[in-house]
Amino acid sequence: MMPQVIRAEMPPISGHETEGWITMGSISQVIHDCETCAAIKQAKWVKSKYKYGEAWQIDFITLPQTRQGKRYVLTMVESTTGWLETYLVHHATAWNTILGLEKQILWRHGTPERIESNSGTHFKNSLINTWAREHGIEWVYHIPYHVPAAGKVERCNGLLKAILKEMRG
Repeated sequence: MMPQVIRAEMPPISGHETEGWITMGSISQVIHDCETCAAIKQAKWVKSKYKYGEAWQIDFITLPQTRQGKRYVLTMVESTTGWLETYLVHHATAWNTILGLEKQILWRHGTPERIESNSGTHFKNSLINTWAREHGIEWVYHIPYHVPAAGKVERCNGLLKAILKEMRG
């Protein structure tokens, strides 16, 4: 069935109003003029309140132990783009968190304004608090068991685990 808007634009051919060539231009125009299409397409892009590198979400994941004895990965996700940085360590500790942040974020992307994490002991302690304060970083803790608060880093963790599992076979 041909929409009335397109049918009205087409010249009658062979005495049949519904026959004729539909061009991409006429289809594009119908979609452009369609109120329903405009309402659906309207608000898909939301402007982030941070610029690139200003806010990161971080977490630790546990993986099978490597030959070097490392089994924890500090995952760091840039909040505006979803860029993933990782840092492989032996233990999930505050000191390893700081090393990972300095090597993977501060040295490569600059000092962020904000870091978000869960309330694990490797994140919520005096060493991290002092380090963040010295660097002028606001450290924000997610609400426990509230996945949307840590959405980007949790999605990246799941994707990373799935890819690594697939690679191991």
